[in-house]
Amino acid sequence: MTSRLKNNIKELYETFEKYHSNSYMNGSPNYDDLNKWNVELFSKQLTELNEDDLSRFTGKVITTWGNANDYKHFLPRIFELTAELKTPYEIWIAFDKLTLAEFQNWEEKEQKVVHEFMIALWESIINDNSRKAEFEFKDYFSAIAHFYPNFTELLNIWSESESKASIKHLSEFIVDEQTALFERKKISGFHDQKENAEEFIDWILSDKMLSKIQQKYFECETESFAEKISWAEQIITAERKSTAHNNV
Repeated sequence: MTSRLKNNIKELYETFEKYHSNSYMNGSPNYDDLNKWNVELFSKQLTELNEDDLSRFTGKVITTWGNANDYKHFLPRIFELTAELKTPYEIWIAFDKLTLAEFQNWEEKEQKVVHEFMIALWESIINDNSRKAEFEFKDYFSAIAHFYPNFTELLNIWSESESKASIKHLSEFIVDEQTALFERKKISGFHDQKENAEEFIDWILSDKMLSKIQQKYFECETESFAEKISWAEQIITAERKSTAHNNV
């Protein structure tokens, strides 16, 4: 986790500390275990809750258990776990609760710190070379790309990164998502999306990114993922030729 992300998490706790959730949150009458759930959730301090403790709440909050203020109370810890690649339930669901909580009407400071979290999280995972980051990357990318308001900024951070992790993530995404991206024109994730696919494809097929992936292959030639970089370069080259042919 980067220092920028750590500082942002601290700001999240400071910004949302004014929201105090009731130890008995209302929920659907269909839940026979609602009292038990409340007792379990409030049996620990906020910062001690883990992803298992918060999974049920993250999935149900606002829709069938608790309200927007309850979500705000737990949001710093949900996002802190997300930063540790331990998102309760799913990152898409955790972010989608912002929409259900009418995020666009939140205080400007609250919106700002949440957006800062998303961009700091992106900067962190794009440069994270761990196996966990590799496993989680597609879902994190899809969710951040959908909920962060400036997709171009995400691509700029990606293209400016010189880390091995960033080129590994890119190569693996191109190879693994070739059909979905270039043929179906969508970014796969918890919910497939098309709104940013065209910009993403243009970015991947640009002279700048082709040149970069060719350069990174020689820099990472001895790395275990070098073959993926080579495959990605071949895919980009073929797609560029196909696009040029179709535009004639």
